[in-house]
Amino acid sequence: MMELARFVRRATSRPALTALLLAIAPPVTAEMIVLKDGTFIEGRIVVRTSRSVRIETRFGSRSVSRSRIDRIIESVDELDLEAVSDFDGLALGPRAVLNAQADYDLGKYHRALDRLETLRDGGDDPALRIHSDWLVIELNERLGNWDKVDQLLRAKLQGALPPERVRAKAHLDIFEANAAYDLRYVGDKHARNFLSDPDLRNRAREPQSLRDHDVMRAALEEYCEQLLVEDKMSVKAFATGLDFDKTYLSVRNAGGQGNIFTYLPYLDNLFGAEAALFKAQAILGDYGRGFELDLVRSELTHLMGVAERLFKEAVEVSPETFRPPFDRRSGRLTGAGRAAWILRCDEFLKRAKPVSRLYAYMRRKVELHPHALRDLRGLLTDRDERFNEMVKSVKRAKGRTHV
Repeated sequence: MMELARFVRRATSRPALTALLLAIAPPVTAEMIVLKDGTFIEGRIVVRTSRSVRIETRFGSRSVSRSRIDRIIESVDELDLEAVSDFDGLALGPRAVLNAQADYDLGKYHRALDRLETLRDGGDDPALRIHSDWLVIELNERLGNWDKVDQLLRAKLQGALPPERVRAKAHLDIFEANAAYDLRYVGDKHARNFLSDPDLRNRAREPQSLRDHDVMRAALEEYCEQLLVEDKMSVKAFATGLDFDKTYLSVRNAGGQGNIFTYLPYLDNLFGAEAALFKAQAILGDYGRGFELDLVRSELTHLMGVAERLFKEAVEVSPETFRPPFDRRSGRLTGAGRAAWILRCDEFLKRAKPVSRLYAYMRRKVELHPHALRDLRGLLTDRDERFNEMVKSVKRAKGRTHV
């Protein structure tokens, strides 16, 4: 007990407590849109109309047609981190889960299960309930209570939210491929082909090695890898499918106002990649962060080239280099000169609009990963600000009557 007390005291400094509380929160965000094809989108719904729903996700904003939506799951309560100052300030439920998590990390699996008994017949917080349920499943996996694990996972398949169903299926698929619960295969791939660490490879050969947390983690990581490959969502595949000329024409000819993303020709591939990542991260919450960043970087690199071309074309018709006809004695523009000047300004502003909208879209994307993409962030900020100054200058000069 002394050992656990020391562990909890170390873990409940403010930064560590926040990290542990974040670990309790499930990978379920404010709202979830479940599509008719079984995929789901997590985020915050910002606009609802009779025809579509717009949702902000960690990948950016996207609009979903009502005809594709099966149902919308409203917000799930989350723990109020700001209301908690220390471990003693926690309610009974969060405290039981934190203690159980500490026991789990110490390998005290039976004691962790005993602590979670307090949550089995009560507890109104869905976030806490989800975390507790999965901690119970993992504890039974560590103890090799396979019948109990199977029962709990199949219950998740029946009535849980889509991310939990995806997670439960991943566990069940791995157990089905390894009937003796010693890791041999994930899908059709043998463990020796994805376990690079010699120690882990040896541990995987032990009887019922899926009881080992690290071995099971490696199996789930490989499952996620295969999930992305199966959905043809590698970064290379996405980047190869990008067509510069098609994107350039789509952005240049985009009509109307608002977010340019609705005109991007590769959206189906991008949304497919997002859907695959949502599934993978439902299985392992921290999985695919590198993939996610590489995906965003590939898109932004592609769009940067498009923006540069549109930028250059706009500059070519800038009125700054245009000399309209004027009266040399008074310096006033002639009637023809005034008309030509306005026409030139309007042409520049017309060509500038898709550039500004594209830069705005790219900056919103970068702000989702401000530190990891700080190189692109600095470049985009510089280009966007410089171009906006040009646009403002032309708008001010449009009404001029003198050279």
